[in-house]
Amino acid sequence: MHYKTIRNICCISVLIATVACNNTVKQTPTFADPLASHTDSSINPADNFFMFANNGWFKANPIPASERSNGIFQTIQDTINNSIKLICERSSAIADAKLGSNEQKIGDFYFSGMDTVAINKAGTGAIKNQLDLINTLTLENMAQVTASLAKINAAGMFGFYVGVDDKNSALYSVMLMQGGLGLPDRDYYFNTDARTSSIRTAYVNHLKAQFVLLGYDDAKATGAAKDVMQIETDLAKASRTMADRRDPYLNYNKVSADAFYKSNAFNFQTFFTEIGLKNLDSIVVGQPEFFTALNTIIKKYDVEKWKAYAQTQLLNTYASHLSTPFETQAFSFYGTTLSGTKEMKPRWKRMVELTDESLGDLVGQVYVAEYLPKGTKEKLIEIGNNIRSV
Repeated sequence: MHYKTIRNICCISVLIATVACNNTVKQTPTFADPLASHTDSSINPADNFFMFANNGWFKANPIPASERSNGIFQTIQDTINNSIKLICERSSAIADAKLGSNEQKIGDFYFSGMDTVAINKAGTGAIKNQLDLINTLTLENMAQVTASLAKINAAGMFGFYVGVDDKNSALYSVMLMQGGLGLPDRDYYFNTDARTSSIRTAYVNHLKAQFVLLGYDDAKATGAAKDVMQIETDLAKASRTMADRRDPYLNYNKVSADAFYKSNAFNFQTFFTEIGLKNLDSIVVGQPEFFTALNTIIKKYDVEKWKAYAQTQLLNTYASHLSTPFETQAFSFYGTTLSGTKEMKPRWKRMVELTDESLGDLVGQVYVAEYLPKGTKEKLIEIGNNIRSV
């Protein structure tokens, strides 16, 4: 049971309690229109209707420095997170938790993320094997190395997944799509407005800072950052716009696997075999022109530049889980520069959210057992059945 389910149950539980109270205590209701109380008459609704209608609430409930938004669901989520925090702390404090139990898994996961002494001491130790693998990269073994990184969700120069075929729901198909960018979208590489231009500059500085943390000297880090930015710019140039990616027909191109293998410089057959997808008969290619361009891009850059690119892709996935310097640098760019979040969330909150995201079903089982009043499930089923009947 993930947090969204828990949140919905909490909302309904509050509603049940409210109805129960109203049924037992008869009072003369006093009504104040919350919508009217949230308006801000100092704002012209013709200029900004949203802020005219809601700024009164925002004044009383400012967006926390560690968040990008605020609202009723954020308030509910904060309440739930406080309860999950207690579950995580109690679980991690159990010295003899039964191996394989929910408490053991939750406790170990949470503790591993809260042990900043061990995390900082390890530095890049958690990804040492992957960094060593990248150092062995050649143009000949690129498919094997990329597949190994893909297994741990360290994105490569393209995206892929296995899912229900959009034109035949009885089949699962392999889907290939454009990817490989460190910025959110292709337009970040080409738009010339002041904000986008400043983001590009900040991104190159971020890349350089990461390479310095990996042990590069200043000159080498500067060169590597420029190389990665150039590779990504070429990938972006070959990518479709967001508007073009909204057309489901334009982005469905099923081809023979053998024909696709033969038409690409990248060894996709080896890549899929290493992933565990053998004997494919077809592949759905989202943007064929991207992979045509990839043939040229792969040959354009030497292996040292591809190593720097692979290191960047690895850090884009795992920097926030490494030692403080990597974590801080990643937040500085992706959290503050791109998203506008002023402060990093407290570590306990980040680990509570990550534990819930990674072990949501287990956390949900403990949460329901400890926090949901008895009979809530039956009451929710009754409500659901009544709604269905109506």
